[in-house]
Amino acid sequence: MDLETLQFRAKTIQRIRNFFIRRGYLELDTPALSPHLIPESCLEVFRTEYLHPGTGEAIPLYLVPSPEVHIKPLLAQHQVSMFQLSKCYRNCESTGRIHSPEFTMLEYYTVGASYLDTAAITEDLFNELLPPQPPASSPDGDPFAYLRPPFLRLTMDEAFRRYAGFPLSSCHKASQLAEQAQRLGIYEPEGNPFCQWPWDDLYELILVQCVEPQLPTDRPVLLMDYPAQVPCLAQDVPNPAEPSQPLWKQRWELYVAGVELSNCYSEETDPEKVRAYFQQEGSVKSQSARIPHSIDPDYWKHFQHFPTCSGNALGVDRLIALLCGRTTIQGVLP
Repeated sequence: MDLETLQFRAKTIQRIRNFFIRRGYLELDTPALSPHLIPESCLEVFRTEYLHPGTGEAIPLYLVPSPEVHIKPLLAQHQVSMFQLSKCYRNCESTGRIHSPEFTMLEYYTVGASYLDTAAITEDLFNELLPPQPPASSPDGDPFAYLRPPFLRLTMDEAFRRYAGFPLSSCHKASQLAEQAQRLGIYEPEGNPFCQWPWDDLYELILVQCVEPQLPTDRPVLLMDYPAQVPCLAQDVPNPAEPSQPLWKQRWELYVAGVELSNCYSEETDPEKVRAYFQQEGSVKSQSARIPHSIDPDYWKHFQHFPTCSGNALGVDRLIALLCGRTTIQGVLP
């Protein structure tokens, strides 16, 4: 990395830190290692060992894929807004234009807020980091127009309707999504027909191949209200027609110039739903993970007194690359 970019990176991180401190957030510095992790079947982790100096016992430890596992107990205990800038680690990640197994993440939790509130906070953060907007008469235009708020808000249901030709809400069964994937001409692996795929894999396939590539790139896009059939620790969007069968989660992801930049929830606060998530995802993880990890069976107890809040995880390296006008993180990683 050249000196100019290294200086820009340092200034950007400092401005992010100052933004949250001015707003009264508590800055955290939680460990990079943990004996337990939150189960997430969509990612792999790094495993290491602590060798006890007295007994020689090898105690498994894991590099955190996110500081969330450490932050949420602190949120439950102190119930104040918090943020952290930290290194995170994800195994089996490709190394390329926007991926690295080690990266810098900004994670911030706002007490008393929903995912809609966090959208506004994130817009404020962008305005803080971007240079002033040039006058409309500027001959060169605005080179940062594609980064400027307000963000375009687009529900997942509408995005599928626009870019895949059908509303996601019309396909509650895997067989229906399989038909749509075939209609869209998506490559069907030989010996593994779509009719054998589970709903969430088909949804992800169509999202990645048909929806994400067509999202607008002239301004930031919030893709909102993710399907409830994809497990996550976000609150449900109320379904007046059938309260016991929510269709969507209070979740959004931010895309800028086609790059997925952050992932936000209205955080789940119901301890029983958290316990059910840990059981379900933990079971999947134990069967499918290339690197299984320990899961704290009592983690759900932190949610017995958990505050209403919204959390967002933002990739700092990707954001810095975009602010530098680059298409890859490789030039901004120290």
